[in-house]
Amino acid sequence: MAFPHQDLLIESILACLTNGVITIDASDRITLWNDAAQSILCLDSSTALGQRYQDAFSSRPQLGFIGALHVARLQYAPGALVRTSVAGIIPERGQVNLNLCIRLLADTSQAYSGMVIVIDDRTDIGSKR
Repeated sequence: MAFPHQDLLIESILACLTNGVITIDASDRITLWNDAAQSILCLDSSTALGQRYQDAFSSRPQLGFIGALHVARLQYAPGALVRTSVAGIIPERGQVNLNLCIRLLADTSQAYSGMVIVIDDRTDIGSKR
């Protein structure tokens, strides 16, 4: 049986996550940005949604986020799962360490159709030992 309010279910799940979730379409435009991504990156979802990821992340060049997404897109086939990390300074937070899980999406003809990025903020892990 399907959940009658599928969009509400997905929104509820994304709101509960502590990992950031961002989706990008085949035109490199951000289509989804959950609250955790906003908190981790200190970037407002209302300004990021609909923007090309290159533009949305241009205010955080020190993180290497754009480069990591370019590498994933150019060096891996659609359908691939890419794990990488980025580190740098976010002015509002200081030094951060972020693990990225990037899934390159493929359409039915196996052509690139976008990306899903899950951000695991590992910044405080070392200091909790």
